[in-house]
Amino acid sequence: MAVITYNQAKQALAMGEIPAFLVLHGEDRYQAREMIRYLRSRLEARNSSGIDYLEWDEEAVEADIYKSLVTLPLGTAERMAVINNPDVSAVKSYLKVNNPRLVAVLLMEKKLKKKDLKDIENGWVVECIPLKGRELVRWLQEEAISRGNELPTAAAEYLRFSCGENPALLSQEIEKASLYLGKKQRRITVDVFQSVGSRTAGRTLFELVDAVAERKGSATVEVLQELLAQGKPPVLLVSMLSRHYLQMLEAYWLLEEGVSPGELSGVMGVHPFVAKKLMKQIRSYHLSEIEKILDGLLELDLSLKKGKGSPELLMTSFLGTV
Repeated sequence: MAVITYNQAKQALAMGEIPAFLVLHGEDRYQAREMIRYLRSRLEARNSSGIDYLEWDEEAVEADIYKSLVTLPLGTAERMAVINNPDVSAVKSYLKVNNPRLVAVLLMEKKLKKKDLKDIENGWVVECIPLKGRELVRWLQEEAISRGNELPTAAAEYLRFSCGENPALLSQEIEKASLYLGKKQRRITVDVFQSVGSRTAGRTLFELVDAVAERKGSATVEVLQELLAQGKPPVLLVSMLSRHYLQMLEAYWLLEEGVSPGELSGVMGVHPFVAKKLMKQIRSYHLSEIEKILDGLLELDLSLKKGKGSPELLMTSFLGTV
C-alpha cells in the first residue's frame, strides 16, 4: 500500500488513477472530507451507470460493513463505501476484500502500522494534516481556479493573514468573492476581499491592533468594547498589542541597519502584507514613542493581572495615551 501526500493523491485522482482502498488519517477532517468528495466526483465521471454510495458510522456492525464490501452492486454501477473510524482488527479483514467494483475509504483517527498494510498493494494511505505556508497558499489558489477564478499570491496571503488557516472558512470566503465577481471579472484581489467584508472574530483582534497602531481614536475604543463584549481576555489583547509593537520596533531597527523594504518580510519571517503594514505604521512614530508604548503595555499587563481596576477602564485609559 502506497503512502502518499494529500497533493499527490489529488494529482493522481485528477489523472484518472483510483485506488481500491483509500486510508485517510490525520487531524484535518475538512481535508479528509474534501478528498472523499473529490474521489466520488472522479468515480461519477468515470462510470455513466452511476455510483452506489454507502457511508458507515462508528456504530455500524462489522458484519454489515463487510457484506457491503464483498457484494457486487446492481448492474454495472460501482460502489463507494466510506467507513468512519473502524477498529484496526476489522480493517485487516476489510483490506483483504477483492471486489472489482468497489472503492473503499477508511477514515481513521489513529494511524495504521506498517505491518497492517504490508500485504496490500492496491491502495493509498494519505495523511490529512493542516496546510501551512506555501502549501496553504497553493491550495487557496487551486480553490479559486476550481471556481473559474484567479487568486494572486498577494490576495491569498491577505486572506490567510486576515482569516486564519481554517480551510473551511477560507473556502467560504473564496466562494463569497467568486459570487461577488460573477462572470464580469475572474481575478480575486485584496480589494475584492475587502469589498465583500472577509472577516472573522480572529480578524477583529487584528483590527484592534491596527486601530491602535494607526492611532484611530474612536475606532480603537469601539473595537475594544466589541472584543471585551465577546469575552476576549483583556490580557490576550494586551499581549497582541505588545507583540505588534515589538514587531514595529524590530522593523524600525532593521530598516535603520540597511535592510531594504523588499527584504524586510523575509528577514522578519512575516507575510509581505504584514511587512508593508509595519513599514506604513512606523512612519508616524519616533523610536522613543514605540519604546514608551512598550513600557506602558508592560505596566498595563501587570495592572490587569493584579486586578488594580476595571479592565475596560484600564485599557481605555492607556489607549488614550498612545
